[in-house]
Amino acid sequence: MTLVLLYAAVFIAALISAEALLRGYFRTSERHKAVNRRLSLLDGSEDHGKAYRDMLKERGAGENWRSLPVMQRLRQLYTQSGIKFDAKRFALYTIAGAILVWLVVQFLVPSNLVRIPVFLAVSFLIPVLVVWRARASRMRKFTEKLPEALDVANRSLAAGHPLPAAIALVAREMPDPVGSEFGLLSDELTYGVTLDDALVNLSDRVGVEDLNLLAISLSVQAGTGGNLVEILQNLSKTLRDRSMLKAKVKAISSEGRITAIFMSLYPFLLYAMIKALSPSYFDPVWDSGYGSIVVTVLLVIMAIGNVILYKMVNFEY
Repeated sequence: MTLVLLYAAVFIAALISAEALLRGYFRTSERHKAVNRRLSLLDGSEDHGKAYRDMLKERGAGENWRSLPVMQRLRQLYTQSGIKFDAKRFALYTIAGAILVWLVVQFLVPSNLVRIPVFLAVSFLIPVLVVWRARASRMRKFTEKLPEALDVANRSLAAGHPLPAAIALVAREMPDPVGSEFGLLSDELTYGVTLDDALVNLSDRVGVEDLNLLAISLSVQAGTGGNLVEILQNLSKTLRDRSMLKAKVKAISSEGRITAIFMSLYPFLLYAMIKALSPSYFDPVWDSGYGSIVVTVLLVIMAIGNVILYKMVNFEY
């Protein structure tokens, strides 16, 4: 069994390494061709409508993506992650991941009654975590680049361009994810969508709270008037101050977050180590019939503790 796990680990490592090398190569090639994904699609075709529909389709944000009652939240999280659906890659990772998870669960969980539920739970949890991490990373990049995008729009507005032209300039000059998202915003404005609805769609696709401030500022300015350049300058300064405050909070709470991560992983690492050194050490626990109950109770307690720690280091400001 140990040899099989070793072979499986080597296979998965080789697969991920090859995927990383290919992805890095293609990303470098795309970087030389276009600033962002939308411009790379427009390089192959000047049909803006087709590029707009293709980007929404590959992100899982079709026209009816918010009308599905059951899958609404999951599809929104997937859309906000920015992951592009590829059937072949999805099938490859699904098969390889399922085999690896089954081998690990079979090694760590000796009880046949518990093995299948654990396998199903882990198989569902891993894709959710991957999407969640990709979403968090994309939102962080968007938040960091949003003040710079507002500065680009400010310079365009100060030169006398209208707001749609300023948004189109941001779409051409900024890298992903800001460039593509503002490109979709520009396309929607071109196709007749109102500014308020287009900003709501942008906020739904990205999920960044700072976009609510942008939407409110532009909506109020459109209804009451005022100096749009000054408004966006103040908004850019506000967003930079918020990012600085968030970075300070993250630095102050870093010890608590690292402690929470270590304390969450430590029981599983200790169990795996003891299981590898002495495979029969936990057999009395499973043979007693109370092993699954004890493990479930401990996992619930750990989950409650992690939620409390998360609330302590993540708060509104």
